Amino acid sequence: MSSPDHSIDRPQDVNWDVLIVGTGMGGATLGHALAQAGHRVLFVEKGRASLPGDENSIRGVLPEDRPGLRRLSLAERRALLERGGRSTDDIDDQTKPKAKHFTPFIGAGSGGSSALYGMALERLFAADFAPRQCHPQAADANLPERWPISYDELRPWYQRAEALYRVHGSLDPLRPGDNTDSDLLPSPPFTPRNAELAEHFQSQGLHPYQLHLGCEHLPDCQNCQGFLCPRECKNDSGRMCLTPALASGGAHLLDETTVLQLVADRTRVQQVICRRRGEELRLQARFVVLAAGGLVTPSLLLASHSAEWPRGLANESDQVGRNLMRHCIDLVMVKTKTDQPRDGQVKEVGLNDFYCADGEKGGTLQSFGRLPPISYFLYRPNIWTWLVGWCRPLLCRLGDEFCNRRLVLACIMEDLPYAENRVWPGEIAADGLQRLRMRYQLGADEHRRLAQFRERIDGALRPYDIARLPGAELNTAIAHVCGTCRFGDDPAASVLDRDCRAHGLDNLYVADASCFASSGGINPSLTIAANALRVAAHLQHRL
Repeated sequence: MSSPDHSIDRPQDVNWDVLIVGTGMGGATLGHALAQAGHRVLFVEKGRASLPGDENSIRGVLPEDRPGLRRLSLAERRALLERGGRSTDDIDDQTKPKAKHFTPFIGAGSGGSSALYGMALERLFAADFAPRQCHPQAADANLPERWPISYDELRPWYQRAEALYRVHGSLDPLRPGDNTDSDLLPSPPFTPRNAELAEHFQSQGLHPYQLHLGCEHLPDCQNCQGFLCPRECKNDSGRMCLTPALASGGAHLLDETTVLQLVADRTRVQQVICRRRGEELRLQARFVVLAAGGLVTPSLLLASHSAEWPRGLANESDQVGRNLMRHCIDLVMVKTKTDQPRDGQVKEVGLNDFYCADGEKGGTLQSFGRLPPISYFLYRPNIWTWLVGWCRPLLCRLGDEFCNRRLVLACIMEDLPYAENRVWPGEIAADGLQRLRMRYQLGADEHRRLAQFRERIDGALRPYDIARLPGAELNTAIAHVCGTCRFGDDPAASVLDRDCRAHGLDNLYVADASCFASSGGINPSLTIAANALRVAAHLQHRL
């Protein structure tokens, strides 16, 4: 059975109210709000539409965990990734003299990366909205004094986003100011392993709480981190926003559609040029919203250069694609005393005692969920030799046994914006495959803070047996991309204004994490959704 067709014949003949590129947390949330208000919305999505009724999607497992993957051709592997909601775009990391080529682990399809996310939906701290004050020693970072909006301004939109995505959890004791407006749904009690870890933290005077998750906690919930959920459990933007928007009749979806270029004069976007299944489309809308993520959104703007915009669309400030941030993330595996089978809920604990400690910005510690099965790493093409393939059954058994006996925690630390850290476009192949280029390296202050953050985490976990999987220095760990089209009050130093409208263009907006002026040290999903609701209210007023 194929998925229902929510596209429309000859979309190029319609002058849409709003055309949205991308269906992740920003695009789907914004489009849902506008469609519910009665406006004509067209979603343009590069990946597949894994909507209710689609039986061709790969759910409940990683595509790499399917047998026989190594025998498939490159085109067949890409098709599997697409069926699993994954991007097949390529990145050339040109940070070092020898470029490194990789495929980022990000989403493509209905729900974008939220279809793969671990469902952590946490607010930024109020201090995150004044980033320069948090990093007095990082004089070389391109940090603004403050975001163009405040925490109090975003607070009601946080509350609406939490309700929309049905966020479960308990209040963080270190955020007393949020007690009056956070109406979180309850989470199940801690499972034995997580209860042991929470009690350990409390015994050290720390303040663990139940992590805020957009999860329905169905029996034997597997969290589905990194792959599509097979049940109605993961509250991603596809399920919570895109599907209802399409069902309302006010919105339509063009999936498997690659946006090639925005055609604009000096003040307005006139056309959006796309390729869908071999056919070129020229689409028109009163307003265009880019929500393709922190990598593709700036690349699309830079690719849309013209005589009117020689450095790229909306790039008079030369900030488009710059200030790339993606968080410094390590994983720590903790061997608890309590034994617990692999099945069941494991993503439960949050801890923010090291977020702002002794005047120094650290980050958050939270349950990661499960690591991918070892078969995921062994199936990576062009990495393992025939010997690894021969030893694969034994390696899988030993590796999974090691992981099953441990809880995995994610240590997320804020990285800083630097103008030289950036992304820019490469080629778009005839089949729609995007090739991007990037440059990213940590600054001296980040290395110092990272060492300090790691020491604090290690101290909090003593005397447990732990194993660290360092990822903070790995550019391939690029799931939380933000900052590449920052918003601000000064057109000379930013790409967007406070309403996320591109400076100098009346009808072009950005509604993904590209707009962030700093990364904070918290998962970005809830802030993306809250800001998208705020921008939707602004657009609804204009419409």
